[in-house]
Amino acid sequence: MKGFLEKVPIKRRWIRIEVSCSPDYADDLSAEIAQTFAVGVEITEMGVCFYLHEDGFLADGRERLERVLSDFRETWRIDALPTYSFSSFAEDDWLEKWKVNFKPLRVGKHWIIAPTWEEVHPGPEDSVIHIDPGRAFGTGHHETTRLCLEWLEGWSEAQHDASSKSLLDVGTGSGILAIAAALLGFHQIVAVDNDQEAIEVARENIALNGVVDKIVLQIGTVADVQSRFDVILANIQALPLIRMAGLLVRCLKDSARLVLSGVLLEQQEQVQAAYEAEGLKLCSRNIALEWCLLVFE
Repeated sequence: MKGFLEKVPIKRRWIRIEVSCSPDYADDLSAEIAQTFAVGVEITEMGVCFYLHEDGFLADGRERLERVLSDFRETWRIDALPTYSFSSFAEDDWLEKWKVNFKPLRVGKHWIIAPTWEEVHPGPEDSVIHIDPGRAFGTGHHETTRLCLEWLEGWSEAQHDASSKSLLDVGTGSGILAIAAALLGFHQIVAVDNDQEAIEVARENIALNGVVDKIVLQIGTVADVQSRFDVILANIQALPLIRMAGLLVRCLKDSARLVLSGVLLEQQEQVQAAYEAEGLKLCSRNIALEWCLLVFE
């Protein structure tokens, strides 16, 4: 018989918010929302979507969102205010949706990205990354994440040994890129994110892959990072990447590589200009559909 003082876990409820807007503005709007609410934002065919705790949304989240949309309309001189809709669901419903849509995926030459509930049969040269994404973005299915994984794999092969290299993962999300770096042998890895939920999910995934002792998780932004690194990965979006150019550059060691993803092809020139103004040189570019990955030295 349970004691009457025993705590029963409380299942949180979530709000999915979908904002309709033109594809021309989706990337910039998602950056504004991400900065305001400190959450991951997904770009969809209709606009953008993101998730908030139900209590936070009901408290002041709706008012803050409407203020963001109003300011965004004025800044970009849009004729009509972007519209939004929202729906509520239980935390368990979220997890079940992921299980339906998330299947094992092969990326690059040797990566297999696998959810914890799916059985995989890797080859002798394969590396399996087990991911339970929860409410954080980063399953390897999006082009921007795949570009980063492919670059990491190719660069580490060219180096022959990554054990002397350090890496900073900015906006770690599910932790997938930091985990990949650990499996490749990077010796000092810091993963930073301003979303506490993402940090919690990343911590669980890092444990799943047995690399707890190789990755330091940090809540905050790149402004809070004090060390310098051989490689910096920032898979975010164009607008925040432009804004944080100076901060990212100060975290680079001499002869380091800065890898930027989450950039649409039509945004490359703006992002490139921001980092060239900081003294960096674009040394390579990889493309997947409408997205590009930029590597600076």
